[in-house]
Amino acid sequence: MSDKVRVALVGCGNIGSGGHAPAYARVPGAELVVACDLLPGRAEAVARATGAEPCGSFQEVVARDDVDAVDLCVPTDRHAPLAVEALQAGKHVLCEKPIARTLEEADAMIAAAREAGRVLMVGHVRRFDHRYVAVKGALRAGDVGRPIYIRRAERQWLPVPADVWYWRPEAGGGVIVDIGVHIADMFRWLLEDEPVSVYAVGRQVRQAAREANSFDHALMTFRFAGGAIAVAEASWAYQPSFGRGLYAALDIVGTAGTLHDSDQQANPMLVYDATQGPQLPHYFRFMSTTEHAFQAEIAHFVACVRGEHPPAISPHDARRALEMALAAQRSAETGSVVPL
Repeated sequence: MSDKVRVALVGCGNIGSGGHAPAYARVPGAELVVACDLLPGRAEAVARATGAEPCGSFQEVVARDDVDAVDLCVPTDRHAPLAVEALQAGKHVLCEKPIARTLEEADAMIAAAREAGRVLMVGHVRRFDHRYVAVKGALRAGDVGRPIYIRRAERQWLPVPADVWYWRPEAGGGVIVDIGVHIADMFRWLLEDEPVSVYAVGRQVRQAAREANSFDHALMTFRFAGGAIAVAEASWAYQPSFGRGLYAALDIVGTAGTLHDSDQQANPMLVYDATQGPQLPHYFRFMSTTEHAFQAEIAHFVACVRGEHPPAISPHDARRALEMALAAQRSAETGSVVPL
């Protein structure tokens, strides 16, 4: 390996171009050498911004000797086939969440990483966001005692047309798999416990969801082995003016206190406009997390590739979060409690 871990970014859409690509310039041990996308214009735009080489062929990427690792920011149903191919070619893999569309695909990725002796890390970026790192620290310090109840809400207006893959259950899984998997991983991480069951209710609010037969609003209740209850709301159906993006809140009730965190607290300035009403300035491109979190995530991945430590989010952790989300999906579809 060269002095730097040489990375190919595969998928130059919203998260790839806005979250991952700029972070590489701020990680001293990494170099973004290739930007790959099926749409040449997107790869070329990232290449111009970063100095990487544009490419339109994934097969060319994994065949290159100057690529040590592949960063996958592609639709969920493409995670497993591309990750397995990259791992079998001897590349390390950073893959956006969720790990895969199905548990069988997740198992194939994990097996490929084990057989190749390469790092497989899934980008559950909330674990690198300074706000949630602080929450985790408060819980470990015992500031609220033993957590017995968590409520998490992640709410937005999904700003993509009805024909985009997010809406299709077979491609992205709908809001429970796409957003709920973030919450599922957060619950396990914060509680340091395993879920035993889930009950969920899903709704099809927007026309795009109804056309795709996919949920765009869901409520999920997880029971954990230690007795804690964790309630989640995941939605793509809140109006665009609701925070102008993904608007999240977190409440934790413990035996000795309570904790509250909200994205609203990250926007301390509120501007009232005579024509548009209240406006919350954006301090970060993504309301769901910060650019600093992507940088910390990628720096952690690079250190893993260098053998400095194993991934903080193990492949098992990522698979478990997917298992929780898929169980919630089944519960919403059947109206029954699903054991875990």
